[in-house]
Amino acid sequence: MNKPEHPPSRKGGYPKEFREEAVRYWLSSGRKAGEVAPELGVSDWSLNRWRKEMEQAQGTTTGVDGELNALELAKENGRLRRENEMLSRQRDILKKAISIFSADNPPGGLR
Repeated sequence: MNKPEHPPSRKGGYPKEFREEAVRYWLSSGRKAGEVAPELGVSDWSLNRWRKEMEQAQGTTTGVDGELNALELAKENGRLRRENEMLSRQRDILKKAISIFSADNPPGGLR
């Protein structure tokens, strides 16, 4: 997801669209609010508050026909990204281990 553009400062807060995009960006990134907030030019407190407001406004976690709402999808996307990174690191470690053990044991039997 692309980082939302920071709107010009104005009295009365940020536009609703910016707040929603900021929360979706944060949740889909899989990072902590404190890491994403400086990129967006807002505080992590604001991101957390906006997320709670979105959850309250959407009420339930599912919409029509049991489909996940946008906020839940963003959370799930972030979780899956973190899991994918962890699995990629594990795969890379296993590849290195296989190459190390393969180099120590020549094909065709024991030494």
